[in-house]
Order: sequence, then C-alpha cells, then structure tokens
Amino acid sequence: MISKIKAKIKNILNVTPNDNVEYNVKIWDDYAKNWDLKTIDVENKDIDSEKRKDYLKFIGNEWGNLQDANALIEDYLLRYVDKDSIVGEIGIGGGRIADIVAPKVKKLYGFDVAKEMLKKAAKSLEEHKNIEYVHLTSSKFDDKLDKSFDMIFSFDVFVHLDLHNIWAYFKEIKKVLKDDGKVFLHTANLSTQGGWDRFKVQDRYWPGGFYFINPQTIEILAKRAGYRIIKHSEYDSSNFYLNRDYLFVMEKI
Repeated sequence: MISKIKAKIKNILNVTPNDNVEYNVKIWDDYAKNWDLKTIDVENKDIDSEKRKDYLKFIGNEWGNLQDANALIEDYLLRYVDKDSIVGEIGIGGGRIADIVAPKVKKLYGFDVAKEMLKKAAKSLEEHKNIEYVHLTSSKFDDKLDKSFDMIFSFDVFVHLDLHNIWAYFKEIKKVLKDDGKVFLHTANLSTQGGWDRFKVQDRYWPGGFYFINPQTIEILAKRAGYRIIKHSEYDSSNFYLNRDYLFVMEKI
C-alpha cells in the first residue's frame, strides 16, 4: 500500500525521475518534513489508536510490520556483528533500524541522501552516542572510508532504487568493506506473490514506489561485482517482507 502522503508528494514534485538520486532526495526530504504522527497511514492494521504513539516512535515504522522487520534484522544482520564492529547503514531514514543495531556495535555510520531524514534520525537517536550521520550526494562514499566497515546494510531502501543505482552501490560498498566484511541488502522481488501484487497496483516506476527485480538479477550483479551470496531469503507468506521482497547477505570473493 502506498500511503496518502506518498501520493501527495508524488503530485507535488511532478518531476521526471531521470536522476534517481536527486528524485529520492526530493521525495524523502519532503516526506520527513510532512510526516505527522496523527495522520500518517499505518500498514499494520493491528495497530489501533492506543498503540499508535508507541508504535510510531520512528519515521518508517508505518511501513510493513515492525515485528517481522525485527526478526529479520536479528537473522540477517545482528548475527554478523559484535561490540567491536564498525557498520554503516545506507538510508538511515528516521532511525528505526539504527536504534536496534547501534547498541550492538562499536560505531554506526548513518548514510542518507535526504538531509531532513538525517535531522529526524539524529533527534530520535540522540541517546546513542556512537552514531555518525553522513549526508550522501550520490552513491559514492568518501575515499577515507575505504576498507573501514565490518558490515554495510540497508533495509527497505533498495526497493526504491533503479538497477543502475543498485549496481553503483554494489561497486562502492565493495570498496569500503574490510576484506572479511559483509553486506546485507533488501530489494523488491517480482517472483513472490506479494511482489507481484505490489507490481500490479503500481502503474509505472518512480522512486517513491518500487523498482521491481528478482533474485536472478541480484545474482548476476553480485557475480559481476565480485561478491558471493552467503545467505538469502526464501518466500514465506507469513512474514510481511518475505512475502514481498528479497533479502540477502554477501561477502567479497
């Protein structure tokens, strides 16, 4: 389901998405500015008015299912890090995933193309003193970060990126990973029932919606970029994300 505020942003922008990065900047800056606890649509219909305030602690919790997301973060991310790990999140957004990860690692870099999202994250995550917020203007990381990270991750973000942007990140991530580092990413999956259902109701691609690919495409990119996929999701209708998307962990070859 695309929320009403996303649809409103889509109309306000009225931009042809030739530049995926610039388009995402405009969408998510505007999303952060307009986000309202009282009016935002919540996809999880089990959340009633009494639970709403606690559930929406972070921008982004309105999407998907928080319980399902937490289980996947444990299985695909936290098992690969420890208290000495240096990690980076691409698309920190409002900070919902960083809040789970930061207490488990030595340092977390929160990357985002949207300055307004970084402001929201910094405010929501102020209790965590081991987070550095970094504004990205493209898929390129600062050269000083080369071979710095034990883990790079991105949850529910790459679903919005086109294939060329995903490929650009694959190459850049490899540069900043340590030799034994891991990367956990999350894309759309046209092969699943939920992915197909989402595709049917989206009349065209725009970064506020999804860019639909499948696991075979990811396998090609991984091989060409010099990665090995060491863990990947299987379709599971009982989990919101596994019913719709593809999650995978890679390491450098």
